Amino acid sequence: MTPDAIDQAARLLADTRRDGRRLDALPESCRPATIDDAHAIQEATVVRLGEAIAGWKVGATPEGRVARGALLRSRIYATGARVHAAMMPLLGIEAEIAFRFDRDLPARDQGYDYAEVAAVVTALPAIEIVDSRYQGYPNAPLLDRIADFMSNGAFVYGAGQPRWREFDLERIDVGLTIDGLTLVRRAGGHPTNDPLLPAIALVNDLRRGSGIGAGQIVTTGTYTGLQYAKPGQTVAVTFKDFGSVEMEFA
Repeated sequence: MTPDAIDQAARLLADTRRDGRRLDALPESCRPATIDDAHAIQEATVVRLGEAIAGWKVGATPEGRVARGALLRSRIYATGARVHAAMMPLLGIEAEIAFRFDRDLPARDQGYDYAEVAAVVTALPAIEIVDSRYQGYPNAPLLDRIADFMSNGAFVYGAGQPRWREFDLERIDVGLTIDGLTLVRRAGGHPTNDPLLPAIALVNDLRRGSGIGAGQIVTTGTYTGLQYAKPGQTVAVTFKDFGSVEMEFA
């Protein structure tokens, strides 16, 4: 993509975040053709919004490429937050375990291994709020959705669990409730079984460029699938003996 096309896409996505409009898709003149295009549009959108990146959500494309979505600093909330529903009207919710990086993992040629990453993170329970700048989510083109911060609307985190390495995160019991009604209760369910694996993949993707900084949060996928709330409802997620997090859509 040309710099002008990247800027055009970023302007559209930033404007829709401000005014609440929805797009069918990005115009052909500025539609990303590669995952690198989508990531470049994200970065330009962050600049246009005057925002800072506080972390990432991470996933993978069907071809196995690492896909990342920026977590905006202004859209990160501590447990107990009241989040205005009008800011993110899709009101999608996912129960996740995220990782806060306690030390920098800077750019380098050599890959980071499992033990190196595990040694510098603290795990915490989280709710990802899913939202989209596109009509008919999730039917917009995949790269368009990646350009839109991978459909991240906001992120709510609970207290860090310093003993997280003692838990079997592949089989941990998780429950998601809305206004006290249980929507999901299961053992395990993370798409990669071990939620640290996508974080390691992201670290090794970013080591070729910026690296990852202390204090950044990486969230790695849902244990409960995508659920939906309504304005006025309270969402709570509990990982048994590990921790809990809740928020209200005001």
